[in-house]
Amino acid sequence: MAWPSKLPIMDNDLPKGTRRVGNLVDFNADTPPVSVTLERDEKGIRLTVPWGGSDDYYSSWFMGEHTRRPELAVWPPMPKKMLFWDSHGSVLLIDCWARGYHTNFSTGSGRVWARYAVLGVNDDIDYSVANGVRSEITGLREWLGVESVEEDFDYDSGVLTIKASSSEPIEVNSLLSLRPSWEVTRDGHESTTIKNVVFCESRSSVPSSWKELMGTHRGLRDLLVLSRWTAETCTILQAQHGDDPLKTLDSVEHGEQWRTVIDPRSDPSSSQPIGRHSHLVEYSDLGPKGIVQWLSLRDQFQRALDPIISDRFISKVGAVTHMAQVGPGLEALGFLIMQTKDGLSATEANRKPLRARLDRILRDIGDALPFDGSDWAAGMTEAYNGIKHANRDLPTELELLNRWRESVLAVRGWVALELGVKAEDILGRLERDPQSIPYAARA
Repeated sequence: MAWPSKLPIMDNDLPKGTRRVGNLVDFNADTPPVSVTLERDEKGIRLTVPWGGSDDYYSSWFMGEHTRRPELAVWPPMPKKMLFWDSHGSVLLIDCWARGYHTNFSTGSGRVWARYAVLGVNDDIDYSVANGVRSEITGLREWLGVESVEEDFDYDSGVLTIKASSSEPIEVNSLLSLRPSWEVTRDGHESTTIKNVVFCESRSSVPSSWKELMGTHRGLRDLLVLSRWTAETCTILQAQHGDDPLKTLDSVEHGEQWRTVIDPRSDPSSSQPIGRHSHLVEYSDLGPKGIVQWLSLRDQFQRALDPIISDRFISKVGAVTHMAQVGPGLEALGFLIMQTKDGLSATEANRKPLRARLDRILRDIGDALPFDGSDWAAGMTEAYNGIKHANRDLPTELELLNRWRESVLAVRGWVALELGVKAEDILGRLERDPQSIPYAARA
């Protein structure tokens, strides 16, 4: 179905629990019109597309080539991009795929799922790539120490004055910036919420993939995860495309336009740590140059750091699972240090046993750990080999938990040292870190 000439301008949103009935646009004038249902829930964003028989064009999206009769014209495949519109506005669905259908061979319906939704797009814009993206990273504003909202209460008059103003952006490099800002949301007529936010923004002069543009955002999120060992989230909020400028009703362009993006895999309501969790790596230690240094370090040691960072997002599992996640990261870290710093070949480094790799990590860390490093290296080697090899005794749950805890602290300390944080500062901060408290058996 082709795109209509005009759309009504009304509220347009897609929170979880939404169910909207409207029309489908696949940007092909030769396909028949169809009414569909757009839904968003815990499973994701999906369209339910009906059809009237096995010869219906839309049935071929779900039932394959066998639904097509030779005498029918060749139908195009299901597009990866399609647009939904109703009285509330338009929703452009990106990176679509078909999964699941029901039919009695007379009528049927199938489900189309989308990786992203871009709100308010009115034209055939290729939003599978973009020139810019903005995200929000939990904990980032606190880490930067910036405020965009000020409060002043006059006790004599009883007047509360709230001032919201965006401060200057922090330019990390030519492609990445951190933009302090604020936003207002209203819940009916009863409450108004003014929120401090920091947009993490990346740009590209040529349209680039979302994964590429979001890479530095998730890298910065990973730094905050290691810094205070909290499961921070990175939620994409907006996207900008050079072919989709801001226009007035007379079609005059007025600069770039940032569209609201819905990523069904994101959960912006991540729970924050109870109490105060101080950072091991503070923004004042790094500044913009230090962030660039971290992004480079993360790329260089990604094979080692990814399993350990990912472990923070694993919950409700036993100590063996945590050890199986962190152990390979430690093996890789020792291996990569031997390659990058000691000049060993891949073959030479691969021959080194786990204990030698842990000892090599300790050489970099020195006395910056709040526990005995040699004891950790020996105990971690025994514990990790204990879960890997069936012919060895399985360590106790308590032993595994404490070796896992110490291993994460060791990696966090190593990262902080590589980023230039002083050893004495690392030791002091780790001693106050909740993760430094050993697990103990219940009395």
